[in-house]
Amino acid sequence: MRKARSKTVRLAGSHVITTCATIAALLLFVALGSRIVPAALLGNPLPASDSTLKVAFLLNIAIILFGWRRSKDLKEALDAYEAAERLAQRNANTDPATGLANRRELMRSLEEALQDKSGGIFLVIDLDHFKRVNDLHGHLAGDKVLLRVAEACRKSAPDDACCARTGGDEFAVLLPGSDAATAEDVATRILSAVAEPLFVEGAQMQVTASIGLARLGDCGDEESALRQSDVALYAAKRSGRNGLAWFDKELEREITERLKLEEDIRHGIKAGEFVPFFQPLVDLATRQIIGFEALARWRSPARGLMEAEAFIETAERTGLIGPLTLSVLEQALKEARGWPGHLKLAVNVSPVQFRDAMLAEHILKLLAATGYPASRLEIEITEGSLLEDRDQVLTIIRSLKNVGVSISLDDFGTGYASLAQVNRLPLDRIKIDKSFITTIVKSQQTAAIVSTIAGLGHNLDVPITAEGVESEQIRNALADFGCSEAQGWLFGRAISAEAVRNFLAMSGETPMGSPASEEPPKARPRAKRRW
Repeated sequence: MRKARSKTVRLAGSHVITTCATIAALLLFVALGSRIVPAALLGNPLPASDSTLKVAFLLNIAIILFGWRRSKDLKEALDAYEAAERLAQRNANTDPATGLANRRELMRSLEEALQDKSGGIFLVIDLDHFKRVNDLHGHLAGDKVLLRVAEACRKSAPDDACCARTGGDEFAVLLPGSDAATAEDVATRILSAVAEPLFVEGAQMQVTASIGLARLGDCGDEESALRQSDVALYAAKRSGRNGLAWFDKELEREITERLKLEEDIRHGIKAGEFVPFFQPLVDLATRQIIGFEALARWRSPARGLMEAEAFIETAERTGLIGPLTLSVLEQALKEARGWPGHLKLAVNVSPVQFRDAMLAEHILKLLAATGYPASRLEIEITEGSLLEDRDQVLTIIRSLKNVGVSISLDDFGTGYASLAQVNRLPLDRIKIDKSFITTIVKSQQTAAIVSTIAGLGHNLDVPITAEGVESEQIRNALADFGCSEAQGWLFGRAISAEAVRNFLAMSGETPMGSPASEEPPKARPRAKRRW
């Protein structure tokens, strides 16, 4: 930009000098012409002393022609450079894909609005699940969506607003001097316009957006405005998307705590603070332990022992669920390797992990590294996994089953699985969600649902496991329905690996070998332990 400006200044200077020289030549031309032209017209010869005037006159004409031509070329070059400079200035402050202002121009306008002290509202707009549009319909469709959002911002905002695309699928609207009611009206119109169906090459798409709003009067500088609007945007996303939210101090405190939790989880994974606890799985008919489900627990030095409900959602949202689960699974496999051979290990896998095409390979590597038999491992998937890439989910499941790993559908009845989906999945077990089990003896409707699910399992020849069994009355009812396995507080809460080892030792169960040993087990009679 500086080089172009310097070139423009030099051209302007040359143009001025050339123009001045041409004007001087014209004045001299007039002076000489006043003596030569009349004599030439009257046919009077010039005196010998004035013969040089002819040469000067002719040279003056040449200088005028050259100066005029040079001045014209310089003027054209100057116009071209000025046009290029204006284009460069516009490109430097404009998003090329949408024609809106870019982040640089937005920050300049935001700085001016804050210095003006006239107040106003700052809106940050983010599309919901925009990546799916590109994945399903291609980048051309994604560009159409971005243009739709840009048009919605222009039409919804007043003329003095600064509408900008700040990157990717993120937009912003600066409303200098506007009040909260006007800002909410603008935001609502943008949401409505973006949500309208869009047709691209015969395919219909419907995209929604989330908007965070911040008051400029509460912001000290540009960074503060950006931070507050981002916090509000996060709140809009968490509230279900396709909506708007205002920034407030309590919200900021909550976000700060969440960010701290994310950082602590990240550190905890590296430090090995996440460990497996084990809840017994019991045969309803014999009350014998048939295995344990591994449940993640967080032994945080600062937060204490925390159950999964306190950190799983954050781990899933931040993408940390993968390394966290694999770390807990590896520890559980090493521990379960020393259990008696008839006990199985069940582990729940988050739906988010099925986005990783290498999930089956990761699990198989852990089985090989720990020496744990694949036939004694049961992977539990939730109905939410069926919302991910179905083909990829089925490929992962089949890869695991090919080596002998069992697959269980967890929390059945609360999510998205239909009977047709269940029939297509290669399932070895169905687990009924505890929300049904805990009310089975109080509600006939719930009892009918559980009875129906149990009947489905019998028809598909798939065993049914019940979660959340807390009383003998519930256990008896489940046995009548034909459920084969159960877990819950009636049989025991989740306990540490050391507690499991102590329990197995006291109950006379025959170990396969110590968790740290690769030696084959010594054969001896196994005592039956009833729970």
